[in-house]
Amino acid sequence: MEHQQMIGTVARRICYKNDISKSCEERLHNSVCQSLGKCAIAEKSKEQLEYVLSLNTFNIFLKACPGSGKTEVVGLKAAYEFHAWKRQNCGIAILAFTNNAADVIRERVQQYAGIEKAGYPHFVGTMDSWLHGYLAHPFGHLITGYQGSKDDSKNDKSIRLVDDSVTEGWINNYKCETGYYFLRKDSDKPNFMPLFANMLRYDSENNRWEVKIPKHNEYRADEDYFDSDALRSFRLDKSWLTLDYMRRGFSEVKAKFLRDGFATYHDVEWICYRLLKEKDGFAEKLAQRFPFIIIDECQDLSWIQLEILRILKQAGTILHFVGDLHQAIYEFKKVDPQKVEDFVKCNDFEFQELTDNYRSCQPIVDLCCKLVSSGTIIGKRTLPNRPACLCFVYRHRQELNSLPARFEKYLMDRNGIDIAKSAILARGWTTVYQLKSLGNEHMQNSQTQFAMALHLWNKQNAEVMDEALRYLGRFIASVFFKDNHSTSRRYYCPQTVSSPMRWRLFLSHVLNECVKSDCGINVLAQTWTSWAECVRKHFGQIVTYCLPVLRSALNTNLTTFTKLDGKTFKALRGFGDKNVISTLISQKETPSRLRITTIHSMKGETFDAILLVSSPDKKGSVGGHWVEWLENPQKEHARFAYVASSRPRKLLAWAIPVSSKSTEDLDRMKALGFDIIDIDTASLTEAM
Repeated sequence: MEHQQMIGTVARRICYKNDISKSCEERLHNSVCQSLGKCAIAEKSKEQLEYVLSLNTFNIFLKACPGSGKTEVVGLKAAYEFHAWKRQNCGIAILAFTNNAADVIRERVQQYAGIEKAGYPHFVGTMDSWLHGYLAHPFGHLITGYQGSKDDSKNDKSIRLVDDSVTEGWINNYKCETGYYFLRKDSDKPNFMPLFANMLRYDSENNRWEVKIPKHNEYRADEDYFDSDALRSFRLDKSWLTLDYMRRGFSEVKAKFLRDGFATYHDVEWICYRLLKEKDGFAEKLAQRFPFIIIDECQDLSWIQLEILRILKQAGTILHFVGDLHQAIYEFKKVDPQKVEDFVKCNDFEFQELTDNYRSCQPIVDLCCKLVSSGTIIGKRTLPNRPACLCFVYRHRQELNSLPARFEKYLMDRNGIDIAKSAILARGWTTVYQLKSLGNEHMQNSQTQFAMALHLWNKQNAEVMDEALRYLGRFIASVFFKDNHSTSRRYYCPQTVSSPMRWRLFLSHVLNECVKSDCGINVLAQTWTSWAECVRKHFGQIVTYCLPVLRSALNTNLTTFTKLDGKTFKALRGFGDKNVISTLISQKETPSRLRITTIHSMKGETFDAILLVSSPDKKGSVGGHWVEWLENPQKEHARFAYVASSRPRKLLAWAIPVSSKSTEDLDRMKALGFDIIDIDTASLTEAM
């Protein structure tokens, strides 16, 4: 079918008109066309319309490159199918992985099909909400054995969801016989951290349990946990504690947890999988209810989600997968794009492709293709009048916090780039917070961290208040728990505190009391000498007042925390007679207007310009250093760089650490497609 014929076919079904040159009638639901001032269907490419017109009787994988209008096409496809749908008691499910993505698709469906056609019997929402609403909540009790609350006259048997970070209060009813031990560097006596049912998850793919290790905030296979140094401390003189015995204990405590009506998000998927696999007729009934399912961002499907879809496909459901396997960046959720690719191949999916990138100019597109060896993608034909791919270099870790202001200054000289539509990205939060430290070279000092926590808390802005909690947590950890604290993601929670949530609450209480206090501890417009005296005199009283918040989350007694009295607090060296607030914020630089966040936080968004910042070295979080992005195009590290680099329309910049004596790294950047720039002078240079 020719392109014009495709346009006419789609327009006749959605807009009820035979001639697209005629204006849309106001009585119709053409809000998309009205906002564009032209026919939205006529501007669709042949590739896009081929998918919209594809049959819902065949399984299809639509490979959609970044910026290809994937969400728009999914919305148009759904509207096209909804218009022709005749069955009243079964419908189409359009599934996404985030509420934001689901909202965008739903909005597009309503714009093209109208609100009345976008509702029952169809479903547009997240994979989680679909599984919860149609399987887990109404029927999960058939797997868990939950009989409902005795106090509930309606005998509600729906699941009560529990986060895997809950480690206090009622969860003690579901404590495992084994726990997690760790040795502190300053003590020979091991500390004990209990394990609860919500910290266990069953790995159906490998037929084993996985255990959440609180110290590292990660899951490990049960055999790894059994052989760990931590558990070995517990197993001394306990010959009866074998791996099989431990696994039986995990099964029993998880069964009790589920039987009482509780489940984690991972448990819900396991329950749904078992319902479809073990209960006769369930898969067939759900396949009859939803004979056609479209999965947006299919690269984010986990093994168990693929298995659920496989069972439904065998029962008669037609599946359409839409996405880009190169954008799979959720390996920590056990998402593997290779499994998605194998699923598509083994189940005879037809293959379609969107190869036009309508977001980015061609130099950016070409560079992204090199990162993951993705072949040829067609970008915007209009070439920029200045370089589109730039590589900024920095030579010391201390230069990180000056990058935002310098990049913003560079953007101000670039015509056509909106700073409000630009961002700075990093792989992990450690680098993000180094970038956010307002260009202050003293931010590594514990005194400055405490002062910055108070300064940010006073702003009463959600984002900076969260940063204030991390500054206070870092201050307390670096001074009082040097060898016994976690990462910034957990607000530097000491290992003697079992609940990061309680620790965060404690930190907020401390800051609130500092702000409310009239003792002067919150007055940063005084000299460091005066302020340090206030801290020494009053910080211990504030901490003592707030400590009860931690009581239920401690693996030790409260007296351990009495050393948080602040009596050793000293003024910043060399700045005793200087104003505290003036030291916090450099007078030469103002806080950047640019959004600074992680790659995960902006997936799916579009920007005018992006600065992707490499960590100074390979220490800390894995995958944050630029060399890791280029090591293997098949690995997740390369996909991280690909996702971030495919976000901008006009300018892509990387900031990498480079030795002043080395030209090899810069030659590598040039070969990739970057122009090297001196961020201090904001000018291109070939001499570096």
